[in-house]
Amino acid sequence: MASESNSESEWASLPKELLDSILGRLASMADCIRFSAVCFDWRRIAKENYRNPPCDPRRRHQLPLLMVPTPDSSTDTRSLYDVRRKRLYDFRLKVPYHRRCAGSSHGWLIFVHDSYQVTLFNPFSGKSIHLPPIRRLFFEKRIRDEVDEMSVLPDFEKYQYQKKLRDEYDEEEEEYVPDIDEIVFYNDGEDEGDELEKDEEEEEESKDPEFGPERFHESEYSVVRGVLSTNPEINPNGYFLMVIYGTQSRLAFVKSGDEYWTYIDKSICDQNVRDVVEYTYVDRGLWYRCDIVYHNGLFYVLDHLGVLLSCDVNTNLKVEKITGIDTLHNDSNHKSYLVESSEGDLLRVVRVIEYDYRYRMTIKFVVYKLVDFCGDPHWTEVNSIGIFV
Repeated sequence: MASESNSESEWASLPKELLDSILGRLASMADCIRFSAVCFDWRRIAKENYRNPPCDPRRRHQLPLLMVPTPDSSTDTRSLYDVRRKRLYDFRLKVPYHRRCAGSSHGWLIFVHDSYQVTLFNPFSGKSIHLPPIRRLFFEKRIRDEVDEMSVLPDFEKYQYQKKLRDEYDEEEEEYVPDIDEIVFYNDGEDEGDELEKDEEEEEESKDPEFGPERFHESEYSVVRGVLSTNPEINPNGYFLMVIYGTQSRLAFVKSGDEYWTYIDKSICDQNVRDVVEYTYVDRGLWYRCDIVYHNGLFYVLDHLGVLLSCDVNTNLKVEKITGIDTLHNDSNHKSYLVESSEGDLLRVVRVIEYDYRYRMTIKFVVYKLVDFCGDPHWTEVNSIGIFV
């Protein structure tokens, strides 16, 4: 009995620096939990590392567990799956919001309700943080619901009515342009076959529930990505949440305590985006973004064409273009992801997808690293991402 007690005290008396080093080399979150269960002192070290993450980026990135449905398909609980060990853990997390999760960040899940209010929920502590509704999503809903009524209005009256709705929901301004449906183009039938083929392709694509616009008609699909700047439990009065929202995948952010969202309009970054391309993509401004990360005090935003923007939201909003279009993988049908590696590098992961009239199939993944050579940031393809990501 005495020997067991002495053994426990020896484990507890290990130097803090050694325990920090051990904890920093654990890649699995399950191993970190086991570390904290050894004894009171080890648990204290684990909590300190959680509340004050080390500066070394290699020690900030434990491989996360995936939250998955339970074996019995429970509607209010979820299980956790360890990708590294290919193991489903035999315990359940209570998740009261029976909705699609718009993302997870710093251990918090992001949900959007029918009122377009955004909720952060921590499945381990059970805490919820209710954030303001995204008012511009109401505008998109009104436009969808009233499209039949507006379709019979003359162009200018339609513009005036939409302008009224834009003012009501803090939507960005739009110049008056005649309805393109009323403009007739004559091509003597030379490209009729091409146009027919294009229409068939668009109709086929619209049947895809993942890419079709109908998925955005439901509130839980109205936010496609959300990222926190820091853990709200650690910094309850100084965190930001940035989201990609709406049918045009635009950007908005909110700071803790704010009553309204701040929208990053096309006009804010026109000068930054205007030199990126030379065709209609310019007019889209910050639309059609696909992923966000928070890195070294800034939000970084990636679009499908490989254009990377940095967003400084700490004082006055400042948006800068980091990279131009990727000439190799700029197909919007491919899916792009932005991640921070365990070495602290920004990586762009491109999921190359092949389309057939019957299915979509992932062919491969291509990984790029952001490098800055002589003041010229650009993506360069890498063949190895190291041991951890």
